[in-house]
This record gives sequence, C-alpha cells and structure tokens, in this order.
Amino acid sequence: MKRINILTNGFKTPNQRAFLFPILFHRKCLEDIGLSIRIFSEISSDLFDCDYLAVENKYFSKRWVNERDSVVEEIALLSDAVGGLIYFDITDSSGIDHAHALPHVTVYAKSQLMADKSRYLTPMKGYRPYSDFYAQEHGLKDFDDESSTPISSPALLDRMTVGWNSALADYSWLGPLRMAAYQRIPLRSFLRLPSVEDYPKPSLTRSRAASIRIGTNYRRETVSFQRRSIAELLQGRLDTEKVSRKKYLKEISDSKVVISPFGLGEITLRDFEVMMSGSLLYKPDMSHMTTWPNLFVDGETIISHRWDLDDLLDKLEDILYNFSDYIDIAAEGQRRYFKYVSGESSGELFAGHLKSILDFYDSKGT
Repeated sequence: MKRINILTNGFKTPNQRAFLFPILFHRKCLEDIGLSIRIFSEISSDLFDCDYLAVENKYFSKRWVNERDSVVEEIALLSDAVGGLIYFDITDSSGIDHAHALPHVTVYAKSQLMADKSRYLTPMKGYRPYSDFYAQEHGLKDFDDESSTPISSPALLDRMTVGWNSALADYSWLGPLRMAAYQRIPLRSFLRLPSVEDYPKPSLTRSRAASIRIGTNYRRETVSFQRRSIAELLQGRLDTEKVSRKKYLKEISDSKVVISPFGLGEITLRDFEVMMSGSLLYKPDMSHMTTWPNLFVDGETIISHRWDLDDLLDKLEDILYNFSDYIDIAAEGQRRYFKYVSGESSGELFAGHLKSILDFYDSKGT
C-alpha cells in the first residue's frame, strides 16, 4: 500500500471542498488500487511518514501575498524532508499565481493547465490568459495593474501536469449546505453525490429558451469586462440579474441553453449545475487549456463562442432556432458529467487519474 499524505487547512473554500471531496468519497476505490491517503491540517512528524507528500496551495492562504519568501522556503523544506513534493494548485484559472513554488517541487499539478505550457514563460496581465487578452485588446488596467510572474526556465514546465477540477463535488440543491456541514462536523453521511435520475433530460419542450444570471462586479476590471460586455449584448433579450438559488436552479432546468461566462476562472460552479440540469452549456472558447475531467469539448459536450464576443449573438440565435441540432450535445454534456461525478465507474476513474499523477511523479526519478 502506497501512503500519500496531504497537507491542507481543510474543507473551507469551494475549491478546497472540490479538491478533497473525491479523495474522501472514493477512499475505498483508492485503497483497491493500493493507495492510502491521510489528511493533515498542520505540520507534524507524522506528516513525513509517507511515500508521497502533497500540499494544496490554499493551505498557505493569504501568506502567498504577504509572506511569499517564507512560504517558498517552507515549500522547499517540505520537499527536502521527503525527497520530493506534489504541489496541487487548485486556483480557479489556467493562469499561474505561484510560479515561485515550481523550482522547489517535483510535480506541480494544476486543476486547469494551459495547453501550451510555454505561455507560462511570459507574464499575463491580471494573472489569467483571458484577463491578459482583454487588457491587450481594450487597454484595460486593474486596480494593481499586476501581471503573473513568468516561470524562470522552460525546463521547469516539464514538472507541470493536470490535477482535477471542481466538478467532483456536490452541487445539488442541498449540496452546498451538506458540504458546509461537513466542514463543521466531518460525518461521512454529509458526503453525497447527485444522481442523473434526479434531473430532467434535455428537451425540445422546455419552457424557456435561454438563461443567464450573472454577477458583473469583480475587483479586477480584466475579469469583469467579459461578463459586463455579455450582459450589455443581451440587454433587452434576457434578464441577467441574479435571483435566489431556488429560482435559479428551476430556471436553468426549464431552459434549453444557459450562457456561462468566465469568472475568477474559466470553469465556474454554474457549469456543473447546468450540465446536471440537462441544459446546453454555452461558454467562451476553452481550447487554450486542459483539465480533468474534460467536460468542455466544443461541439461535443458544450458550444463555445469567441473571446471577442463577435459571434455570441449569431451562435445563440442559431442554437435557439435549430435546437434540435444541438440537443444531442446537451445530452452528452449531462451524460459525461454524471459519468465522472457519480456514475458506476466514477470512483475507478478518479483513482486512475490520481494514480497517473503519482506515476508522473515517479517518472521524475525522485
């Protein structure tokens, strides 16, 4: 049995819940392939009694901003203590905030990874590829006008691989409440996953054509720009104002298509709610990145539009006018989502992916 110890400060944020949920839920499947995982919330001597040591980036929280040098030193010490380290970057976007960690870890596993990793060798305005795009195209400046730190050497790119994204958690009606309860009282009964039988199939007879309920106020102008621009394009066509969770979930279940712009990351929790509901997911192009599970394949599980939004309205009109041509895409999105989240083989699929990350680590010769 291979022992994996993971350092994390818990089930606190949505990203941490999505990171830990499949580990906790699929323990038996992990054990079946010879993996034993222990979760640590603080550094102790037992932390180093393992075959693989991992840490997720939010363990360091805001210390990355205020104490970066000491955080990097701590990461180096953790790695030196066991001869290697897996660093899980579970931040929202495919951009990179923690390039300083890369020289000190064996594997840097990102939830969303740029398909062309050489892009990390140059800075990105607003730390995100799409923020950089809008900054360059429209002359936008954020409050701090900051850019990501470029990775210092092309050789370091070989340490980067794909972790897993936020899909593998509970986004059902009561899911957020159950996950919050688990944070306070870690009972296994709070960990549940939605079932496809509880959700409607895509249908030509849904009562609403389209839905988009989004917030547009972000601290970074380069992040809010896309959402605000989409809301302006749809003004007079669709109501974009946010509503209660209950009304929102009913609305997307009644809608043929749901428009889901980028937020703090390319992937948003809305994407999974839409896939569960059987609606067609309509998003900005995501071909610049890789992720696991890959639920975002244009023309196969979702429909995409350009980042400059030039085709957004034309494509939306075609979707609504010819929805019978798109219904199979909505169905495949729903099918693939449940396959990885709660299907019969979901545990084996996750265990296999985690094993592939460990194999990648072993290939580095540590």
